[in-house]
Amino acid sequence: MSQVDFVSEIKKVVKGEVRTDDDIRKDVSGDFGRMIFKKPRVVVRPASTDDVSQTLKLANRLGIQVSTRSEAHTQTGQALVDDGILIDMRSLNKILSVDTNAKLATCQAGVVWRDLVEHLKPQRLSPPVLTNNLGVTIGGTHSVAGLGIASFRFGAQVDNTIEMEVVTGTGEIVVGSADKNAEVFRSFRSALGQFGVITRATLKLREHLPMTRTYFYLYDDLATFMDDSRRLMDEERFGYIESWCSACPQGIRLVDGVKQAFAQWFYPLHATIEFDPAKPPDDAKMKAGLRFYKHVHTMDQPIHDFFNRLEPLFVIWKRIGYWANMHPWMETILPWDAAKPYIDQVMVNFPPQALGGGHILLWPSKGTTSNTPMFQVPPGQKHVIGFGILPGIPPQFIEEAKPKLNLASDLSMAMGAKRYLSGFIEFDHERWKTHYGDLWPQVVAWKKEFDPKRLLNSGFVVWE
Repeated sequence: MSQVDFVSEIKKVVKGEVRTDDDIRKDVSGDFGRMIFKKPRVVVRPASTDDVSQTLKLANRLGIQVSTRSEAHTQTGQALVDDGILIDMRSLNKILSVDTNAKLATCQAGVVWRDLVEHLKPQRLSPPVLTNNLGVTIGGTHSVAGLGIASFRFGAQVDNTIEMEVVTGTGEIVVGSADKNAEVFRSFRSALGQFGVITRATLKLREHLPMTRTYFYLYDDLATFMDDSRRLMDEERFGYIESWCSACPQGIRLVDGVKQAFAQWFYPLHATIEFDPAKPPDDAKMKAGLRFYKHVHTMDQPIHDFFNRLEPLFVIWKRIGYWANMHPWMETILPWDAAKPYIDQVMVNFPPQALGGGHILLWPSKGTTSNTPMFQVPPGQKHVIGFGILPGIPPQFIEEAKPKLNLASDLSMAMGAKRYLSGFIEFDHERWKTHYGDLWPQVVAWKKEFDPKRLLNSGFVVWE
């Protein structure tokens, strides 16, 4: 079928926008990774769930590839399609209801988390888990998992959703929960858009206190940092724990016969507690027993400033060019006992300038707080730690960086880790099987059931 005929067919069944303008198609041809570009043949901006359903039914009838995209914070083209249909979910951006008594919010999938947080501000309610970047959508993070610095208490964002409306790959509209269409509810969360499209979600909310106090602790020893992190998680002394690896450049040394910059690595830990101004935290109690190298700073701020604490960093990233560079982020979730030997091995000769203004993420959490099957964490672990190399790579160096990042990925998987799948992923079939482990046969079965023609977000998961 010619492009004109195809566009004519899709316009007959979709009430929202159907765009073939070159600038519109170009605007949705890339993602945050800036490494992969795929230009769709047509962009659909649905006006309703029914538009999504009709689009997928037509795609099945004609055998057309489909992708779903919102803010596209992915890095390996997960939300892109070449010469097919791109469904731009940002048009489904309504907050449908907020039940303050039940502490629930129902939202369309294209709602940006920042807008939901602002909408809930008068009620002093917020989602239990927020990602560091609030400029992403509910549907987008639910397609991966949605991790944040409160995940050690509440799991991922997908674990705090009680109901979802989805459209399967064949165009069927289904509402799923733990009690109704449970198989859909189990399979569609964290499914990378492989089985269908999330169009609506009902989310848990929680009451929060108006102020936060953050203690800026600095560690010079990874083992001590990990011991204190585990203690803080088990005690739930703080509501939020945030950390990373910070370089103190030392100079140049020989590494495998080549002169290379090197650094001494430190480990900042920011521990935050909510409080009422009438009852401020007991500082001595908050730091009791901790073995940090230095208590650098303490800061109080309103909780909504805390939720948006990284916005100034994003401004800096854009000014220095990091935002416009390529972002092959390698994020992995390590078993606790494997974390120190892995991190030591990766970081011993890591040149700090290779980050290009980015950073090394550390993410202490519990391995028991998530019950979402498709979100893979190391099995049987009370505690886990996320580790992420989050660089901004100029285009001329990307082919040099990729093999090193893939090596770090493979090493983590060999040590029992599970990759976080929004980032830089270059898996072959065997690596996909390794990632999902015992769940792999079920994942394949769900794909056959919900997207039998493999039209959705193809080219990412290698099925065979």
